[in-house]
Amino acid sequence: MASYISLHPILLLPPVGMVCHDRLCLKATTREESPDAQGKPMALDQRNQPSAIAFGLRLFGAFAVSVAFLFGLSRLILPSWSFIPSVYLTPLTLPDLTPNPGLWWYFFIEMFDAFRSFFLGVFWLHMLSYSVPFCLRFRKQPLAAVVFMMGTIAIFEPYANIADVGAWLSSLTLLSHTFESLAALLYTTLLGPAFHHLWIYAGSGNANFFYAITLVWALALLILMTDTVYSVLRDEWETERPEGKGKEVRQI
Repeated sequence: MASYISLHPILLLPPVGMVCHDRLCLKATTREESPDAQGKPMALDQRNQPSAIAFGLRLFGAFAVSVAFLFGLSRLILPSWSFIPSVYLTPLTLPDLTPNPGLWWYFFIEMFDAFRSFFLGVFWLHMLSYSVPFCLRFRKQPLAAVVFMMGTIAIFEPYANIADVGAWLSSLTLLSHTFESLAALLYTTLLGPAFHHLWIYAGSGNANFFYAITLVWALALLILMTDTVYSVLRDEWETERPEGKGKEVRQI
């Protein structure tokens, strides 16, 4: 549903698919480990595990059918297909450069038109480059991959908003970690509206005031993202090596 009304949530499809596949594998493993009629545990049969490729194809097919159905329903309600470029081409072409908490608007205000298409492609490729690596690295913790991708979207999406950041911060509770870097957001939360007022309403500031605080906002979110990745990797490392729990890790 989110991908129907916006473009970037489709990046969550691979990690969400990993979570669903992981749950199916867990259910299959639970059934196989249950004792038989004689009370003896049954041996695991890898052939009964759902195929990742087949599951991925079914997931993509269900997603395509659902979106196609919503497209058809929208076409019945609306007089034309003009809603498609309005919804999906807007984040791709970035026609509206209204100031927002994101990083794109100021950059493309200062951008020469000759380089606009190139850097739009670079910015979008940057966002696209996170989904698959997260899925590969955190294949044993697919929920963490979903949370990390939500954070990436909240930080780097074209038209950033507080709602996506709030959804990501709420999802951090699923990882059962405490992050002291959340305090860094308090600084920008207080100064962001003040700088916006000075620029837009009071007229005593300029665009640099507001963009500077959005850079600090993005930096605070990136620090939080880094802490989250480190916490998950540290938890994974301590699970594999219980003797190293609580010890400092140094790269040699």
